[in-house]
Amino acid sequence: MTVGEIIQNHRKELGMSQEELGQKMLVSRQTISLWENNQTVPTIDNLKRLKEIFGVTVDAILGFENTLQNTEAQPIEAYQFNFTKRELNELHRLQRKSIYKRPIVFTIVSVLFTIFFILNHAPDFMIGLAFGMLFIGLVYHIKWILAYSKTFKSSIERVCKSTYEYKIFDEHISVNIYRENEKIRDSKCYYTDIEQIQHLGNWLFFQFGGQNFIVRKSDLKDNSVFYSFMYKNPSKTIENTVPNKWRTISILLFVASLLSIFGALATVGAVSSFNGLFVENMWLFFLFTPIPTISIIFGFILKAKGLKYKKNIIAGIIMLFFLCVYGSFSFIF
Repeated sequence: MTVGEIIQNHRKELGMSQEELGQKMLVSRQTISLWENNQTVPTIDNLKRLKEIFGVTVDAILGFENTLQNTEAQPIEAYQFNFTKRELNELHRLQRKSIYKRPIVFTIVSVLFTIFFILNHAPDFMIGLAFGMLFIGLVYHIKWILAYSKTFKSSIERVCKSTYEYKIFDEHISVNIYRENEKIRDSKCYYTDIEQIQHLGNWLFFQFGGQNFIVRKSDLKDNSVFYSFMYKNPSKTIENTVPNKWRTISILLFVASLLSIFGALATVGAVSSFNGLFVENMWLFFLFTPIPTISIIFGFILKAKGLKYKKNIIAGIIMLFFLCVYGSFSFIF
């Protein structure tokens, strides 16, 4: 198999067009076409980029056989997985739960802002801004959810036709993908390169090189390296048990961040009832910025401890942004 054919096979396996691969490689589509037609060959720098994108070695791209494979030590564990459409649909359903959280929270908060502005007779430009943010946010999240669902569903047929082989060694995991008894991809992942492990029902998703790989937990040995890795490296595991005190503080700061904007609005409304200057009093929003700021800082503390942290950081950043924007209206207008 030529270098061009190898590049073309890896590109098609990832479902990328020549133009998409060119964008990742920072070269033109014509350059990719020349490689795949064996009219030119990639430079050393381009081979390194291809290695990162495809998740294979440079030798594999060049078609060289790795002679060291014959003397490789026997794996500690070995697994083979085939996945059914029913399993993949269940995985999709479980993933949707976490995907929908952000749009739902955004919608609720935006609607509450809009209602609050209307009930407090806020200036028309603020009500219009709230409606605009709600509309733009809804369009963005709907497009994002539809794109994710389309990508997931388009991969179901490909995954169902493939066999995934995992070989566990002392320092790395070897992942081989077969289709119709032919190896179409092989990847080597050192434990230190694993970016994240996610629990979803009876499955584990572990991610490296920007790719997700599925492991069925019920097929793992009781003392599997997968479990050992997760427990020894909790910072890379999504679903960790949060101690009660940390969970309580996390929830309180999350709620306080969401309510900070309402507290600021109530304060501005109360002061404006005396002097009738609503916009001029909006600098008071800045007095509430410490609340989301503390939530953000606490989120990074949770992250350092390997615990759930995203909701504190995301809520803190969003509320801090709104408080600063609305607070600046006193100076802008």
